[in-house]
Amino acid sequence: MLLGYIFEVVKNRTVAEQYLTAVFKEVPSQIDEFLKKDVSPFCLLQIMTRRQLTDFFRSQDTNYDQQPKSDKVSTVENKFIRQMSPEQQLVFSGAYWQGKTITRLATELNKPEEAIRKILKDCFTIIRSIN
Repeated sequence: MLLGYIFEVVKNRTVAEQYLTAVFKEVPSQIDEFLKKDVSPFCLLQIMTRRQLTDFFRSQDTNYDQQPKSDKVSTVENKFIRQMSPEQQLVFSGAYWQGKTITRLATELNKPEEAIRKILKDCFTIIRSIN
């Protein structure tokens, strides 16, 4: 499941396998977290994976910043993302996949932080409404 999760982001099986390996190499250093009573191991692995994937998106940032503004949408195509407007895709992708903060997104999009929070909230409303 985790490999599929990573593959959805990087769209390359070899690269996805490398990220998966990097995540599992980090597990021993996080073993105390895994042993906590109310921790879901899979959720913890997803969090660790998102941290690893942040490097992937940082390496993509130069290409991302050079794209025309209308093309700056998530490369992750799925039924949830397709239901979002381009601006919602950009905010959701930035926050969820790229690990950007609300502050950074607000600065990049030249919008107030409250507007970014509302857009992100709308994204989650879309996700919850799709079966």
